Amino acid sequence: MQSMISRAHAEVKELRQSIELLKAEGEKLEKSALHAEEQFLHGRTKLRHAGKQIRNVIQSAYKIEIRAGGLKDILGELPKRETSLFRSQVSKLASEAKKEKNTMSKEISKISNYGISV
Repeated sequence: MQSMISRAHAEVKELRQSIELLKAEGEKLEKSALHAEEQFLHGRTKLRHAGKQIRNVIQSAYKIEIRAGGLKDILGELPKRETSLFRSQVSKLASEAKKEKNTMSKEISKISNYGISV
């Protein structure tokens, strides 16, 4: 009888230790999850902010394209010999602005695909 009680005490003690280890591991994992959540939220905020900045760059590129188009119209009214160099430079700049706008639009799509509204 005494040995059974002794064994029961040992089992209870072992179970308590297991529970304490379980609690400690649970607290550690909870802290880890909380830290990961904070990093996630911070990263999401940074992505949203970057997305807004990219939107501004896209808007600027769009404005450059419009201005380049207007300048090409003005240059079209002038003698071709004097304006051919300007015309090619303006076309090149408009093309670069369009390329940058398209690249930035792809970045916006990537951010949106993460479920982050921009």
